[in-house]
Order: sequence, then structure tokens, then C-alpha cells
Amino acid sequence: MGETDPSLFEMRESRDADGILRVYLIGELDLAAVDHLESCLRRLKQPGVHVRLDLSRLEFIDSSGLRVLITAAVDARRDSWGLDIEPTVRPQVRRLIDLVGVSECLWPITDVAVS
Repeated sequence: MGETDPSLFEMRESRDADGILRVYLIGELDLAAVDHLESCLRRLKQPGVHVRLDLSRLEFIDSSGLRVLITAAVDARRDSWGLDIEPTVRPQVRRLIDLVGVSECLWPITDVAVS
């Protein structure tokens, strides 16, 4: 007891109609699973690859999982890497994001052209 079962987290990949690689994060993104996500992101971080992280199937995220998402978002902007994080999340995941106050880091507000 005491350690989370890493089988409670999985990732699946598919191509969206626009050609972007969608990576579904499923289950529990916690300390036991972050190495798996970090490894995946390192593999995908290359020129010409645009990645969309889909968090809609996450049941749980802890601070270590949130750290990986924040780091990836910041690195993507700094390195001009195509990475989007879908804003659709379950209430329990949204609760942590709001509590920590990092929603603008994960989902930056873009300038909207005025008509």
C-alpha cells in the first residue's frame, strides 16, 4: 500500500481531422504516472509535430501531474512547439487547476480581432 498503481493511467493517440496528433490522458495523472507522460512529450517534441493534449478523460490529477502540464505549456511557448491543451476537463480536475490558479498558463487568452 502507499503507492499508486501506474496502470490507473494510460495514454492513447489519434489524428484529428486537422492533422493534429491528439493524445488522450486517461485515468489518474499522479506521481506514479508523470514519467510516462514526460517521456511521451519528449518523444513528440519535434519540428512539424503538433500535439493536442486531451484531458477530458482524466479522473484525477495531483500537483506532480499539473507540474508536467504547466512545464509542457511553458516550454511549448518558449520553443515555438505546437502544443495545445484542450480546455474540456472534469470538475475534479478543474477544481485543482482553479485552486492553483494556472488556467491562464494552460489555456492562454488569445487576442480576438474586433469586427
